[in-house]
Amino acid sequence: MFGSVDGRIIQTIWGLKDHHKYFEEPAAKIKADAWLVGRVTMQEFCSKKKFKLSGKKSTLSKRDFVALQPVKKFAVVIDPKGKCFWDSNMVSSEHVIEVLTEQVSKPYLEHLRAKNVSYLFAGKKVLDLNLVLDKLNRLFGIKRVRIDGGGHVNGSFLKAGLIDEFSLVLAPLADGTIGAPTVFEVDQGYGKRLATHFNLLSAKRMYKDFLWIRYKTVRGKTIR
Repeated sequence: MFGSVDGRIIQTIWGLKDHHKYFEEPAAKIKADAWLVGRVTMQEFCSKKKFKLSGKKSTLSKRDFVALQPVKKFAVVIDPKGKCFWDSNMVSSEHVIEVLTEQVSKPYLEHLRAKNVSYLFAGKKVLDLNLVLDKLNRLFGIKRVRIDGGGHVNGSFLKAGLIDEFSLVLAPLADGTIGAPTVFEVDQGYGKRLATHFNLLSAKRMYKDFLWIRYKTVRGKTIR
């Protein structure tokens, strides 16, 4: 992730030129079989056209679909209701995998099939993230996933206890905007959930005043 010293995610008020490099260059050094984002983040990469779904009844069943594709690198999108549309089945050099719930319509599945986009189901209305990772491994051979946000997707994996490592490029600036998206968006209020703790793996100064910090998740013990 790429965040400010007050934990916010990149906004235009930061005034950074070529801001993508601060995230993309360090991220490229983290070896993974797939990168995963939420629907809002993926809108940057999917089709900008307006698609009209067919009104015809479909005979498709709501089962996982693994498209024939030559690559072994993947771009995974958490899209429970099926709102991303595609011109092709690739983002750059990665094959697209849609993660869906059974709320999606069959005409939407017809659209994905027509574009040869792979998809998997992981719940009726709410996603089971353990099942998502299990299916990514079993169906596509994916062993390591790099989660690239946004904050709600990060928060969901954090809450489920599925984050092993955390990589953060820390920008030398404070955003200060009340209600702006943060690196992890989990719950309103505190409730009974405990904070997730990390051990420091490395810290490197980059781009003059930026820091690239990597952490390993602490498991199985309480820190006071």
